[in-house]
Amino acid sequence: RKTPLPHRHADMNVLLITIDTLRADHLSCYGSKAVATPEIDALAARGVRFANAIVQVPLTAPSHASILTGTYPELHKIRDMGGFVLDERIPTLATILNQSGFESAAFVGAAVLSRYYGMNRGFDVYRDEMQDERSQNKLPGVVAEVRGEIVAQRAIEWLNKATPSKNFFIWAHFYDPHFPYDPPQPYRARYVRDLYSGEVAYADEQVGKLLRALAARGFEANTLVVLLADHGESLGDHGEFTHGVFLYDSTVHIPMMIAGPGVPKGGVVPQQVRSIDVMPTIADFLGISAGPSAQGVSLRRAIVEGKPPGSNFCYMETIYPRTQMGWSELRGLRTDQFKLIVAPKPELYRLADDQHEAHNVIDKLPADADRLQKKVREIAGSSQSLRSVQPRPIDEKRQRELNALGYVSSGRRTIRTDTSGPDPKDRVHVLAVLEKASDAMNHDRWKEAISRLEGVLPEDLSNPLLYKNLILSYQRSGQFDKMEQTCRRAIENKAESDETYASLGEIQIRSGDIPRAIEFMEKAAHLNPSNIKNMNNLATAYLQQDRREDTERVLRAALAQSPNDATAHNVYGNLEVQRGRLAEAQKQFELATELDPNLAEPYVNLGLIAQNTGNTKGAISYYEEFLKKADKDKFREYIPKVKAALTALGAGK
Repeated sequence: RKTPLPHRHADMNVLLITIDTLRADHLSCYGSKAVATPEIDALAARGVRFANAIVQVPLTAPSHASILTGTYPELHKIRDMGGFVLDERIPTLATILNQSGFESAAFVGAAVLSRYYGMNRGFDVYRDEMQDERSQNKLPGVVAEVRGEIVAQRAIEWLNKATPSKNFFIWAHFYDPHFPYDPPQPYRARYVRDLYSGEVAYADEQVGKLLRALAARGFEANTLVVLLADHGESLGDHGEFTHGVFLYDSTVHIPMMIAGPGVPKGGVVPQQVRSIDVMPTIADFLGISAGPSAQGVSLRRAIVEGKPPGSNFCYMETIYPRTQMGWSELRGLRTDQFKLIVAPKPELYRLADDQHEAHNVIDKLPADADRLQKKVREIAGSSQSLRSVQPRPIDEKRQRELNALGYVSSGRRTIRTDTSGPDPKDRVHVLAVLEKASDAMNHDRWKEAISRLEGVLPEDLSNPLLYKNLILSYQRSGQFDKMEQTCRRAIENKAESDETYASLGEIQIRSGDIPRAIEFMEKAAHLNPSNIKNMNNLATAYLQQDRREDTERVLRAALAQSPNDATAHNVYGNLEVQRGRLAEAQKQFELATELDPNLAEPYVNLGLIAQNTGNTKGAISYYEEFLKKADKDKFREYIPKVKAALTALGAGK
């Protein structure tokens, strides 16, 4: 029989805190002497700490989906970053608490957890906007994360307005320790040689602010607080610098703790637990069913009574090597004693005497490996099965958000998931080059990026990410011949994506071969109709061929997905000009300027309409605005003509 619950759910609130990319060994309560984390240490001291907590996927979105649903990725369907959306049939912690009368609010620190991916289900409030005056852009025009102080501030503001008579569930997600490491002062100065640790210390401060606000409102005594990371960070271990490629403990072992009503103070659970156990555990403490979908188990008896957790098997996976680089996916199974990694060259580690996973003992212990391999097949199916995943196409905005946060997308639409590709262990050198090239690209050092990528490409000809980065580097450095050659080489090696064909289309436009450009851009549109930039280019090319119906069809498809896309409205205006409908064209151009005041094209178009209708003053104003915003290289043919038009109109007299 179950031990009676210490509190009914009507008497308890829930605060779930997730900290991105946080290694357990960078917290003082886990033995770190390099980083001061007094706030998280204090939380661990008044509750129970899990010494051996393991995540299911070392990536932000899939891991959070497992935390919120208590299920493995194959069930909740978020298998990777970008293009994967939470299965609507799977209950989340928010949906079950919402059904039990809880008020709920989430405050996330990065665009990778935006409502687009479905994790807002069940929340009354879901604050995922990344715009804030204190935010720092990681790429021009992209704000894809907010600092922890903004997350804490938003959560505290909501907490201060919470209905006193209702229980609440708050999820606060702090993204700060994620790469690129950029701690604010004084942590930047304090940890100048270890910026990752500076981010951890800063995140600890923000957690403290939120916990103090909870106490100040009198909620601490009746609030269950759960804090954990979504994954760790390699920091160079096993040749990986960030996370997502490998399944070593550097990235799958996380800090995790729980405090609140019914939780003993200062306890430690030494046995292995999993992130999928969080949702059932919270539900059990509240006296609520986790639902039939949950694959995790409640840890309540381990917490309260010190009994062993209900499962000693932890399944892990990452398909990131496959989706991004064409390498083999990795699957794994971890117990308190062993870790098996299923790969082209499988690995088995005896964790008790090899915590750094340096000695592969699979040849010495074949029976143990076989036992764990059977469990992997039981959970996930055969690693040689020819299944595939089909991520949804993502638009340019979300692609740029992923890039800004250090994630990449190969753009491939159907991906076979098995162990048939190269073993990631054998591509550690390529991974290091990609890391260094990415840093060079982020700082506009295109020549350096090209040199690195060209040097390693012959070693990994089927890697779509190498081609993608090379194509972008050639484009940004104006080497369009090499850009075209690389696109064609990617196609030859079956490493192409919609972006490959879209780039070839842009190259053909530059050379004036519009029919050929249309051919390539149509292929790109077929692969990814959410690539709005390509759709706009295709519509423009159709218009140049006087294919008005095709132009309108493509524009309608683009605007159905992105109704506030200024470029699409500008192209629509050009279509209306060709139809002789100047009033409708003017509305489209004006709307484009409202949606994106920095887009130059609609101003010159409005200037032409004004000039042709005798509105000299308006024409001068629009032309002058165009010259302020026009990129000198992109509009080098138009700028002299606009200046000449201004002179003819008497501007400046």
